[in-house]
Amino acid sequence: MTLRRLATPLTDLRGVGAIVGGHLEKIGLVTVHDLLHYFPRRYDDFSQLKPINQLRPGLVSVRARVDLIKVRSSFKRKRMVLTEAIVSDETGSLKLTWFNTPWVIDQLQEGQEYYFLGDLRYVAHTFGISQPSYEAVDSMKLAGNIVPIYSETADVSSRLVRSLIEQVLESCELLEDTLPPYVRADHSLVSFATAVRQLHVPKVMTEIDVAKRRMAFGELFFRMSAGLAIKAELQTEPAQQIPFDESLAKQFVAKLPFSLTPGQKQAAWKIFHDLDLDHPMNRLLEGDVGSGKTVVAAFAALMAIRAGYQVAIMVPTDILARQHRVTLQELLEPWQIRTELLVSKLPAKNKADVRSRLQSGEIDLVIGTQALLTSTTEFANIGLVIVDEQHRFGVAQRLSLKDKAGRLPHVLTMTATPIPRSLALIIYGDLDISILKDMPAGRLPIKTKVVFDDDRTTVYGAVDTMIAQGHQAYFVCPAIDETDSGGVKAAKKEFENLQSTVFKHRRIGLVHGKLKPDEKASVMQNFIDGELDILVATTVIEVGVHVDRANVMVIEQAERFGLASLHQLRGRVGRGSEQAFCWLFSSRKDEAALARVRAIEKTNDGFRLAQIDLESRGPGQRIGTKQSGLSDLQFAKLDDTELIAEVREAAQAFLTDKNIVQYPLTTQEINRLKIITSLD
Repeated sequence: MTLRRLATPLTDLRGVGAIVGGHLEKIGLVTVHDLLHYFPRRYDDFSQLKPINQLRPGLVSVRARVDLIKVRSSFKRKRMVLTEAIVSDETGSLKLTWFNTPWVIDQLQEGQEYYFLGDLRYVAHTFGISQPSYEAVDSMKLAGNIVPIYSETADVSSRLVRSLIEQVLESCELLEDTLPPYVRADHSLVSFATAVRQLHVPKVMTEIDVAKRRMAFGELFFRMSAGLAIKAELQTEPAQQIPFDESLAKQFVAKLPFSLTPGQKQAAWKIFHDLDLDHPMNRLLEGDVGSGKTVVAAFAALMAIRAGYQVAIMVPTDILARQHRVTLQELLEPWQIRTELLVSKLPAKNKADVRSRLQSGEIDLVIGTQALLTSTTEFANIGLVIVDEQHRFGVAQRLSLKDKAGRLPHVLTMTATPIPRSLALIIYGDLDISILKDMPAGRLPIKTKVVFDDDRTTVYGAVDTMIAQGHQAYFVCPAIDETDSGGVKAAKKEFENLQSTVFKHRRIGLVHGKLKPDEKASVMQNFIDGELDILVATTVIEVGVHVDRANVMVIEQAERFGLASLHQLRGRVGRGSEQAFCWLFSSRKDEAALARVRAIEKTNDGFRLAQIDLESRGPGQRIGTKQSGLSDLQFAKLDDTELIAEVREAAQAFLTDKNIVQYPLTTQEINRLKIITSLD
């Protein structure tokens, strides 16, 4: 093999012309560097080959000749196409079956030998393998007995990727290692180049584990280092000290129409301690849906305002901003706090007026969207910024406010997405964390039940009865439009179906991500105002508004959602004092998926559900990568608390190393990730 520069275009490789190059570019593969970073999604291990007569039920691999292969329709299930083959070696024969993959017949030739791998079972009075993987004997020169399987598209096959990797593998030598050598040595890690090579062409399965550990360590090391570096830098910045006013605190608590939970008291106390320091607070207030984060935020805002500072609360949408304003005005009404909105829908004249009064100090508390961060918004004396849901308040945002205020403000970030603490240490490494675990007294747990298609008449009847009693209902679907990808339930089609059949006597609205912002806001406002009985939606309602009369949630194809999403959707109901219900329509076909969905039936604890979700689905499917900065986190297992603790200790040690300047590649990567923590 020749050594190719990492910047070499893939179109320079053998077998890659303009057309293939275009297909590769669509999945982000343009250069040799891109290709080497395109890692296998799994591996087929053919190293334990056995003769057919020695196979036992379970995962098996065999080398066999295709004697017969054919395609036929299933007698039992409509639209099911079966591809069946009989294969044999000198010791016996075996039946192989593929479902709805008729192209297999074009890839396997009768009389030719292949390696097959799959789960051997005894079904219908015979031993056979369903959905086996297969490789031509002559295609395994590079991989040996362990075959890497890459993510594929219609135009880019795993075999194509393997053939290209074979041409560029020696270029691994050119890959720079950003981890300091002493860190690798202290933690028994192979070099980056070695890890990349072992991931693409492992000689034994244990090499894959070694390589993945090196990659996971690196991913965590740089994210944690970036967070810890931001945190250390903030400690050196001056901030307005907001002294704790014990008398004011007692008055606030006494005037509340309810008692604070122990978690709310503890969180508030930590926030007040942070505000009284001479460097900026940077704290995350994490709490489950309905745990009372807004009350804690109001408490902190009052303390800052009474000390003479302005407070800004930033939320994702105009509707949520308006709702927050109503809630905060109620909580702060005894103190006559001057409160205003600054959102995109305000007329230009009104926006100018609000900005003018913010600059003159006539407004104490402003609630708005990202309009708060524009260059035309100036504050007289901003002391505290509260960021609610979906956003990260990063370096760039802090600096923009520093330019306006002269000093960095204190920042309180709030999220209603429960995540395990191990994950929080990675996503929010730059923040101190307060968690609200307990719920306010008197809140009724939402009654949740997994149901199936044959329960529809019963469920729809119950929903209609509740609407007749003055309640409102959400119907949530996993997709917007009908697709051909396996019958995903679409919100548009469900809206038409409900409107023309079972709920044609009810007022129904539709909201989804493809609507224009004004259209979406209008439909949501109609639902809030009680002008709609049913809102058919996608997950756009997962985080946001509270509708007191919405006490019914129906979720279609629940197995297609993560538990965290299901829990957030469920949290849209039960905001008032009456009993709320959540029905999860699911399928009995996938036992593992059904078991996962049933977990939400048994608990209302979002933190427990998040842990189950993390273990069963992995981080990439559950966490919004734009918000988390985890879009390229491929190897780290976020429930591996032992590795996380080891890496965090290594990151802290590196940042305090007097010789840190000797590692420019390391610091460069840390600085790159520091920027990623900015607001989208």
